[in-house]
Amino acid sequence: MARAWHIANGHLATGEKDGARVAALLRLDEARSRPLSHTQREVLDQLEHAAMPFLERTSTGAAGLVVTPSGRRRFGFILTTNELLLIDDGDICATVLGRAVEDRARVEGPAGALCALLRELLRDHPARLSRMREDFELMEQQVLEGRERPDRRKMMADSRRMLGLDTFYQGMSDLAAELAEDDSGLVAPADRTRLRSLARLLGRLAMRLESLQDYSLQVHSLYQESIDVRQNNVMQWLTVVTTIVMPLTLVTGWYGMNFPHMALFDVPWGYAAVIVACVVIVAVEVAFFWHHGWLSFGERRRGGGERRG
Repeated sequence: MARAWHIANGHLATGEKDGARVAALLRLDEARSRPLSHTQREVLDQLEHAAMPFLERTSTGAAGLVVTPSGRRRFGFILTTNELLLIDDGDICATVLGRAVEDRARVEGPAGALCALLRELLRDHPARLSRMREDFELMEQQVLEGRERPDRRKMMADSRRMLGLDTFYQGMSDLAAELAEDDSGLVAPADRTRLRSLARLLGRLAMRLESLQDYSLQVHSLYQESIDVRQNNVMQWLTVVTTIVMPLTLVTGWYGMNFPHMALFDVPWGYAAVIVACVVIVAVEVAFFWHHGWLSFGERRRGGGERRG
């Protein structure tokens, strides 16, 4: 795993050149064993529990932390005019800078190396946002068609990822903007231009994320509305069944009373008459409910409303 990087013909390259380097990778214990300023030590002390990326100015440059959107991986950096020190106990910095070397990222100084690192972290984010949008479009289609229920776990997982991305973009935007506006000589002019470009990229990603969050809220509302509609339909059917059964219950209860001389008790066709009466009652009720669209989950009613309009 690479531990140092230098600039070769304006591009980031692996290793040192003539003993010089533009960026170096350290473990946390190695960084703490170095002579650090009070601010730098305070920043590194937050490496294990930081929630979002941030940057702090120091007397010799800047120090900060970068937290991935998942919140589970972090690395720190100490930036001076001569060198970028990366503090990472994992492999995220080495992997990302390896991609930057392959892409021949243009770098003028240590701040440029940091910019290349941050830009590589964002490489797959447009595709990631597109995949999340496709997930919500599929969920919306499933809700509208009503053939199957969308995966609620996937919906909540995407919502959590969007929350992590929102925090990530906010912190990264502040970090990039702070370095892009530096006028102390810490950042070379060409690297300041690249940092401004990075800030604009973060702004575009943040806008896409905001629209995606709004869309996810619409899908969640649509899903909740579909649940309410299904519950209303169930209650409607229960009401219809109860209404149909009530007259029959009245008839059976009435003729269940043990009183002599009740109508139809002594005639041979009485039982058949009661049966016919019950059938007629049920038929009239079913015809009434069907005419008003109460037996079609509201579809007939909506159609009738459109025709009347």
